[in-house]
Amino acid sequence: MPAILPPRALLLLLLAVFSVGAWSADGRILSYEGDVRVNGEPITADTLLSRDDTITTGPDSSVKIVLTDNSVLDLESSSEILISDYSFDANEPSTNTSKVDILSGTLRYVSGRIAKEDPENISFTAGNSTIGVRGTFISISVSPSGE
Repeated sequence: MPAILPPRALLLLLLAVFSVGAWSADGRILSYEGDVRVNGEPITADTLLSRDDTITTGPDSSVKIVLTDNSVLDLESSSEILISDYSFDANEPSTNTSKVDILSGTLRYVSGRIAKEDPENISFTAGNSTIGVRGTFISISVSPSGE
């Protein structure tokens, strides 16, 4: 007679199998409000993010993003960032990297595993400046050029 999984074990197995697709990219949307775009296209709750994606928030808009290392990016209104380099492999921490370019607006960042395991592999650029992360929380504001 074949073994039958108890309902709780079956539910956990199904959650594990179906959540893999949610992490097939480098990040996903936790929440958003207003006009938020990825590469010029409006986002949905199912939007996945990858390296080289540009995320833009309109006036009175915001977005909270979680990356695969569990770091959180929180963009305020009228902001624009580029995920210029990102890779995370829990089994190879020395190869992990996260680089975000803040083109305009305000970004708040809460560090994840990359910053905890290899903080020199985290950086943010803001205009002509490069910022390394050695803590768990930062906030960066960049004015559009000419302001």
